[in-house]
Amino acid sequence: MEIKRVLKNIDVLLKYGLIAILLLSFLIHIFVFIINWEAFIFGIRLAGPPAGLYLFLEAIGAGSLAFLLIKYRQYTTAVFALAVLYFGYLFLDSAVTIQTLTDKLYSPVLLMVFIISFGFLIFHALISRFCADDDRPTMIESAIHSICTKIMTQETEEDKIIIGTLLVIVIFIAVIIILPLTIAFIFSLMELF
Repeated sequence: MEIKRVLKNIDVLLKYGLIAILLLSFLIHIFVFIINWEAFIFGIRLAGPPAGLYLFLEAIGAGSLAFLLIKYRQYTTAVFALAVLYFGYLFLDSAVTIQTLTDKLYSPVLLMVFIISFGFLIFHALISRFCADDDRPTMIESAIHSICTKIMTQETEEDKIIIGTLLVIVIFIAVIIILPLTIAFIFSLMELF
């Protein structure tokens, strides 16, 4: 029983790691959307409003997936699958663009993000099957839920902003610790093959 709780806690941490990756993708696309409306889609250069729309849709896709992972816990597997499709599309699009414009094959960063999201999906699917009889929230989920409840019950907007900022900082620190460990683990596995 204790193993199941540990595995569910790891699953929750990986979920928040994927949320961090999705939010980073959202911020990257919004940054490019604000700075320069230029994009490539399967090797074809877009400029102006079509590029802006494409960048905005990519950003909204990542932001929507992050929102769905945060808001709807019961649909985590489906949203993980959508995240794999999203990062798979980004990888395929960049690979075609890179091969069209340069002599390289693909972007290693986007390949790594795709593999990480796919690994998270597989791990979550296995844990969901293994822990199907235990639907209690984990310690991490309970803590985040209590913090979010505390944020929503504050009397002033300043209190909500302060507690919300602290929550973002705590989640960011947790992701800073967990994400590099996950990436290092994946690279160590890749060296075995």
